[in-house]
Amino acid sequence: MDDTYLVEIRLARTRWRIKETTRAITQKSGAERYRERHPHISLYGPFTLEDPGGEQHLLVTIGSIAGNFGAIPFTIGGWERREGMHGGVVAFSVFPSPVLAGLTGALARALSGFTISLNAWDLRPDEKWFHVTIANLLPPGKSEEIASMLAAQENGAACSPGAPSAPSCLRTRLFALAQRIGFLHRHTSPIRPLLLDDTGIRITVMHNDEILGEYDLLRQCWLTQEEIHDPRSWQQSLALYRKSAGFELFAPVVHGPDEIFLISDLHVGHANIIRYCSRPFVHADVAEMDRVLVANWNYCIAPTDRVYFLGDLRYGRDARPEAEYRALLKGNITFIAGNHDNGLPHTVPSAQLTCDGIRFLLVHDPADAPRDFDGWIIHGHHHNNDLRTFPFIDVAGKQVNVSAEVLGYSPVSLREICRIIREQVGSGEPLLLRYPYVR
Repeated sequence: MDDTYLVEIRLARTRWRIKETTRAITQKSGAERYRERHPHISLYGPFTLEDPGGEQHLLVTIGSIAGNFGAIPFTIGGWERREGMHGGVVAFSVFPSPVLAGLTGALARALSGFTISLNAWDLRPDEKWFHVTIANLLPPGKSEEIASMLAAQENGAACSPGAPSAPSCLRTRLFALAQRIGFLHRHTSPIRPLLLDDTGIRITVMHNDEILGEYDLLRQCWLTQEEIHDPRSWQQSLALYRKSAGFELFAPVVHGPDEIFLISDLHVGHANIIRYCSRPFVHADVAEMDRVLVANWNYCIAPTDRVYFLGDLRYGRDARPEAEYRALLKGNITFIAGNHDNGLPHTVPSAQLTCDGIRFLLVHDPADAPRDFDGWIIHGHHHNNDLRTFPFIDVAGKQVNVSAEVLGYSPVSLREICRIIREQVGSGEPLLLRYPYVR
């Protein structure tokens, strides 16, 4: 068989979440042997080279195109199946940004002149199927079987997202507890469709099963083989990405007087939250995450500003005491107790505010809000793990999610929330994230 090549974007922030969900799906469906080990989005290929010695020309061409792009945003949501020439495919759906579509089209036009593509989508990039493979090369009927299983998992979930705490949710809560202490594997719980935003920060060129080259879209250069596999290099790439995306501030944010700020679920000291919630940090360096979160807070908040923190400031056995983290944060802060804050002093269970004629109830978990409250609920607790049910602004449910991941890791002002609510109520559409997103 001829040598084959593939141009792809490997997942960045969402890689761990996607790999865990892929593993759960293939194990539960008996399709482990067909599982995709390296989640990615194919940009061009697989293909062969007309000139077997043309690898350098290939890299130069890709680099000349990639140099016109920065970070490449996209959204991963739900799943779909297709039958191909070489068997069935089950994949996560990808909703491309115009930037991703533009990059793919530019690569197809440039590379088609000296490559032999083995992918029909490369001949019509405007119709390209963007996806992240879960399992491929499936035997007849297997993709349909997996799709049916996923539909049953979704429809038969023991406790619907966003439902208030009730005895009917007991099974789900027991599953979560058992997983946490290691009695159950994660794939024993119902598998729900994901909705995650991610950003490509490197373009990888594969030659058969080896990496031929990797282009860093933030540094605008090809990496050496040592840099490709060096965790410190990846950490540098993530740092550049955070600054370009506005997730890491480097100067004070100017705001008017009498502002009220809100944020929830910093989880400082908690390394695993980086994986669980697809944060743009490396799991091995929780201190870097803590530094950025504290700096972002203090760039936004003046010492006299009013701040409401809606729970779960720190978590994990390696985290420092709560008082030490509190001492680092500027502002006149009201701490609302989160589910990891049981027994902590100087916290309140909830608070109420009125701004621009809108009444707000502030509480960590929206399930704890009184059923008869007719204003808007501002909450945390759900992070970015269920954006369909708990987006930044939920017009229909009159809820606002101020979890750190949803806000882009910086506090949001109540005045800004009121302004966005006014805009979104007119459209009736939810706003998934405070920062720009694809879908």
